[in-house]
Amino acid sequence: MNARTAALACLLAVAACGGKAVRQQRGGPMEPPAYWVWHRGSPLTVAEKESLRANKLYWQAAECGWKHGTWSLTRISAPFRDASIIPVFRIHPETAFLGSPAAAGTLAAAIRGWSEGAELREIQLDFDCPDRLLDRYATFLESLGREIAPCRISITALAGWPRHPQFAKLTAAVSSLAPMFYDLEPDAAQDVRDRRFQPMADAEVARLIALWSTCEKPWLAGLPNFERLSVFDHQGALIGHLRGWRHDEVFFHPDLKARSLGGGVTLFDISKAVDLAGTRVPRDGITVHRMPEAGALSAMVDAADRAGARGILYFALPGPGLQAAYSPAHLAATGDPRPRLSISRSGAVILENPGPRDLAAGVWELEVGAGHVGSFRSASPAGFATAEGAGGLPPELATSLILRFSKLPAGASLDSGPLVGNPDGLRWSLRGIVEDQAVDRVDSAR
Repeated sequence: MNARTAALACLLAVAACGGKAVRQQRGGPMEPPAYWVWHRGSPLTVAEKESLRANKLYWQAAECGWKHGTWSLTRISAPFRDASIIPVFRIHPETAFLGSPAAAGTLAAAIRGWSEGAELREIQLDFDCPDRLLDRYATFLESLGREIAPCRISITALAGWPRHPQFAKLTAAVSSLAPMFYDLEPDAAQDVRDRRFQPMADAEVARLIALWSTCEKPWLAGLPNFERLSVFDHQGALIGHLRGWRHDEVFFHPDLKARSLGGGVTLFDISKAVDLAGTRVPRDGITVHRMPEAGALSAMVDAADRAGARGILYFALPGPGLQAAYSPAHLAATGDPRPRLSISRSGAVILENPGPRDLAAGVWELEVGAGHVGSFRSASPAGFATAEGAGGLPPELATSLILRFSKLPAGASLDSGPLVGNPDGLRWSLRGIVEDQAVDRVDSAR
């Protein structure tokens, strides 16, 4: 049993033998999902505003550091005038402020300075307090509540806190909590060497979520909605989680071969050293992509509902700086994606995903078939990662065309270059989604 399995087993044992639940009464179904917005200073786009009209956002406002008896705030975003956006103040992991009687008052003053006179109805603090200091954190929150009233205080929380003897004191000091049910343990080096990786969403954590049924304050279940590309050395030590990477450049890199391990985990076999998003990956390095697997994520949502969560808080909203696994439309809907194929007047292949379900990250293969030679011609793949004739033939000599891509969110589309010379009688397939279907419309205005 590895360290992560042992830790999780311990938590699950606590969940299994815990006391009688005192459920926070919700008074109806869970509210629409909320989202954390992290490392983003740019405003929402028009399309984002339209898709998020019913969703609350917890938006990172500033990074807060305590040094030499005072707070310093590094602003991430400007004050919000929209009451549906809750500012989040991330507190650096240093714990010295918990021993200062002045820390609560000075943080309240710093937060009011950030707000520039805007009314603060609610704030959220994000601080991973060590269990041994939870009593001091509760005392700090009590003082901060008095200093910042009538503004309400929400906090993020670690998944195992309900078992702590000071949990009741902590919950009494805040208006609501957001426990985070992901990244519970780091990858063990031996597991990485054996090509075993923690899934982003673990169905077993559904039992851990049940611990929160005893919480006497409203709570949102913090669940993962992000993708992570990680690089390890040959000994299993983490080199880093990459930023700024692009799906097609990774999933269709000529020196990487994607291999699904299940559970939303994809391992890339490396044929030679490569550069990914500014990071050198050695030939003997280990590169893995993770995202929450849909079934496991659904099981976590169901567990939160049964445990009395007010709703779900996803990390994170799709946007600059983060690769989100699923769009808000996808997370709010059920069923399967229903993509649509057309051919433009110029001969471009247009694959649309009118929604509301995403074609999530992976290796997707679209085949457009004519049954005879002469329907296709060479051109740029444009929005697709690659385009070629079946069997590696030039399009002019092929009876079908293969176009590959790595992701297509709800409401998005991909256009190729002018690959089709004769659109008559074309049929198409998208492995796992559409099988042998006629092209549904031709002569698009595009």
